[in-house]
Amino acid sequence: MKKRIFLFLAVIMGIIPAMKAEEETCFTPETQQTTEEVAPLYRSIYAELFGASNLIGISYDSRIKPGSPFGYRGGISYVAGYQYILFYSDKMSGFAIPLEFNCILGKRKSKFEIGLGVNLGIYSTEQSLFLNENGYPAIFEPAYKVTVSRSTFGYYFFSNIGYRYQRKNGFMLRVGVSPSFSFSGAHAVKKDPFLYPYLSLGYTIGNK
Repeated sequence: MKKRIFLFLAVIMGIIPAMKAEEETCFTPETQQTTEEVAPLYRSIYAELFGASNLIGISYDSRIKPGSPFGYRGGISYVAGYQYILFYSDKMSGFAIPLEFNCILGKRKSKFEIGLGVNLGIYSTEQSLFLNENGYPAIFEPAYKVTVSRSTFGYYFFSNIGYRYQRKNGFMLRVGVSPSFSFSGAHAVKKDPFLYPYLSLGYTIGNK
């Protein structure tokens, strides 16, 4: 009986150090590095309607590093518009690049997002004046029109405040409002109205 008890204790004394050694091995720097790599980077590509993209655009969005709430986005967008008032018309179109620094908050798939950025674009305008035979503005049956076309660089600042549904991989959704503003100057673009809604649909890739 005593021999069995002694043998049992010897086995226990041998198992305990082995368990401690295994536990220490599980928390080596290599394991900690692997744990950090598992944190999502949230790299996404999405299409955006209105907001910072003016009319429509596509952007790439990513966190600065895995697990960080801070990130950035860059893309390309297109805008086109037409305005006709009595004897005057104004056409405008252009391509722009929205650049943004943003932050997403929330541990679940539903997140709050906020961002601040600048939109840099090249815009083409065509302004036409409808005149009668005597050279006066004509509302009805104009004889001819005078058109002035030009292309110019323009910019404005914007912010994003809204809701983001984002998984580690797969479908993503953004919806919110984008207040915009610019300083006075030759190349400042004034957006009217001041507050634009936005809707984005996209896909998140590259997370394990």
